Amino acid sequence: MKDDYRQRLAGVSSSSSRRRFLRGAAIGGTGLLAGCLGSASGTGTTLTMGYQPFSAHAWEALIMKHSDIPQKYLPDGYSLEWQSALQGAVIANRISVGKNQVGWMGDMPALVTIAQNETPASLVGLANWSRGQQCNLLVVPRGSPIQETSDIAGKTVGVTTGSCTHRYLLRLLEAENIDVTIEDTGISTILANLRENRIAAGLGWEPSIAKSVFQDEVTRYVSTGAEYGVIDAGGIPMTDNLINNHREAAKGILKAELESTRVLATDHERTLDLVAQEEDLRYFDRSTLRWGVYKDPPIGEDIQRLEYATDYEQAKAPGRLMKKTGPQFLTRLGALEAPPPPDRYKPEILDEAAAELDDAVKWSPRRAGNAPNTSFEPGADNASGETADSASGGGNVTGATNASGGNASGGRR
Repeated sequence: MKDDYRQRLAGVSSSSSRRRFLRGAAIGGTGLLAGCLGSASGTGTTLTMGYQPFSAHAWEALIMKHSDIPQKYLPDGYSLEWQSALQGAVIANRISVGKNQVGWMGDMPALVTIAQNETPASLVGLANWSRGQQCNLLVVPRGSPIQETSDIAGKTVGVTTGSCTHRYLLRLLEAENIDVTIEDTGISTILANLRENRIAAGLGWEPSIAKSVFQDEVTRYVSTGAEYGVIDAGGIPMTDNLINNHREAAKGILKAELESTRVLATDHERTLDLVAQEEDLRYFDRSTLRWGVYKDPPIGEDIQRLEYATDYEQAKAPGRLMKKTGPQFLTRLGALEAPPPPDRYKPEILDEAAAELDDAVKWSPRRAGNAPNTSFEPGADNASGETADSASGGGNVTGATNASGGNASGGRR
């Protein structure tokens, strides 16, 4: 992306753009539990897990929190404490100051997390991914005259900078060659502003968008990242201290991740039962939760809502996003001074966890982590640092049913 074009889209200089992109990390920085590794929990060690209940792509974290799965794999003396956040930048900040040891977050905050040096952390896995159907979602008020993406030209658009939605907005503006006024705010405020017609359009992620569309009947989908070949993914950063000094506990967490991903993919009703226990989601009805993770947006794109993957070395398209095109995009934007160094990618600990599970469970942990026979092939890079994924279907956990859940038909234009 040309420098003048990037600055025209962001409306700021590169240094200011970096501050805006990372501004969300300061949110929620006060009043948090200390949660340091090694904190007392009786006579054991408590590890703090950062998660986003409002990010459906990573609901395996909720499955872990509300089930006994982690207890099956953690070494004696270890327990998990779960700390929720509204957005990934909050978890990124907590990891950087030592308040979380593991985090489930979107692709861009995950890359920022492993690029920082205050508390070194590495990417150990994916929290699943989608072909633009989870985080790259553009909606407008239900009665809006806007019918297609290009109609937002010259309008005020709400987006959370520093998130995957921000990345998608820059991509679609470039593709359509249009300008908008960006209003940087959290997703709750974006949806409230859409309800009150204070902004013309907004971008967000599931399940909050599904609640606004189906349960509250306030907004409607206009486009997703699938229209522009822009994928989105979740990342799981883990502190190097945990990896190096508490390796059995780190592997135990990843074993629980693999099993929970299998539940997310293969047992929809159990997943919804567990997710519904989350207090932060008490205002979401079951139908909305199902739409957010299992049913395609009804705008005619007919693309599976979620792709289940943990191993970014084998899931090629999201792996390319996390290791190449995403860091390139953030560096060009000025959000990172340099891409994360190669030693901040540590897929080998997931390999160890999956290998140790092979003889202990009746399901295939390597399929849960996307082994070579379930890989994805990426397409060409586009100008905003994304990967246009041309692969179709496949790649789910062994025995996974089609997650489309009965796609509603309807034209997007």
